[in-house]
Amino acid sequence: MGLARSFRDGVDYALLHGADIVVNTDGDNQYPQAQIAELVQPIVHGQADIVIGDRQTRTIEHFSGFKKAMQQFGSWVASRAAGLDLPDAASGFRAYSKYSLIRLNIVTRFSYCMETIVQAGYKRLAIASIPITTNPKTRESRLFKNIWQHMFQSGSAIARVYLMYRPMALFLWVAAVLGVLGLWPLVRYLVLLATDTGGNHLQSIILGVVLLITAVLSMVIGVVADLTRLNRTLTEEQLDLQKLQRYGD
Repeated sequence: MGLARSFRDGVDYALLHGADIVVNTDGDNQYPQAQIAELVQPIVHGQADIVIGDRQTRTIEHFSGFKKAMQQFGSWVASRAAGLDLPDAASGFRAYSKYSLIRLNIVTRFSYCMETIVQAGYKRLAIASIPITTNPKTRESRLFKNIWQHMFQSGSAIARVYLMYRPMALFLWVAAVLGVLGLWPLVRYLVLLATDTGGNHLQSIILGVVLLITAVLSMVIGVVADLTRLNRTLTEEQLDLQKLQRYGD
């Protein structure tokens, strides 16, 4: 079924039974359940829609230096993609308001943690973080074999969701890079032609034209993807209304 599917099923069950706040934790005893009351306070007081427990990964003893660095880097990437500033984006100790769960739509199978962050940033949901302690490690993770698999899965989830909600920005960057690279061989050809160094330098023309055509195609793909994003936004608005009817106001 996958972790994300399990999360969706749990949320559906909770909301159908009248939950106003849903707290998510992991089954490896990593997170301090005694801090649940503290975790939900920003939502109770109307200060946030989502609250994430910051594990303060730099202080976790059983994390290697490399893992600590990768945790920080992953949080930076997720924060940049979401337009937020989150100290521990990968933390699974979270509290969600009913409103945020109605607005969020999980489509990935693995890292719903990263997906919800990017979606929340795009949908302007308020996210807060509180410092938490962590319990000693009792077993290895059952979700991934090693940190490299975790990084790949999380990175793929971030890229997929970013492409869903901000395709134009991505494809414009690609088009700009290809455009600059395409102009360089054409400028080289004109310089060589002006200095009359001999030879037709046909390879410069071919390379430049191919790169410029690819840049234009990237822009076209970006426009099409952005139109798809707009259609997705309209569809999600209808889905939100259906969720309100299903779960109540």
